[in-house]
Amino acid sequence: MRYTVLIADDSKLQRVIVKENLKDIYDVAEASGGQECLDLVEHSAGKIDAVLLDIVMPGMDGFEVLRRRQESGVFQKIPVIVLTMSDRKEDQELAEQLGADGFLLKPVDAKQARLQISRVLRED
Repeated sequence: MRYTVLIADDSKLQRVIVKENLKDIYDVAEASGGQECLDLVEHSAGKIDAVLLDIVMPGMDGFEVLRRRQESGVFQKIPVIVLTMSDRKEDQELAEQLGADGFLLKPVDAKQARLQISRVLRED
C-alpha cells in the first residue's frame, strides 16, 4: 500500500522540493494555503494519510489549520508534521499544544522528513 502525503505550503518552490524528495516512496498531493489544505482533507474520502503543514502562510496560517483540525472528525485522525523556518521554541510548543505530531525546520532535510513521516504513519 502506498501512502498519500499532502504538502500544504504557500511556497511552490518548497512544495516542489519536498515532493521531489518524497515521490519515490509516497503519493504526494499539494495545497497552496490553509483553506485549500482543509478542503482537500475533508473531500479526500480518507485518501490523505499524513500532512506536512507550513505554519506561515497568507490568509489562514498553519496554527489556524491545526485549530480547525481539532473540530474535524476526518482531519483529527490524520497526523500533521509542521514545517517552519522559525526555530522559536514558542512556535513548536504552540504547534504541539494544537495537536501537531512532528516538527521540521525548513529547508526540509529529505531524510528527516522521511523518518518523521514513517514514524507518524507507524511504518516498519
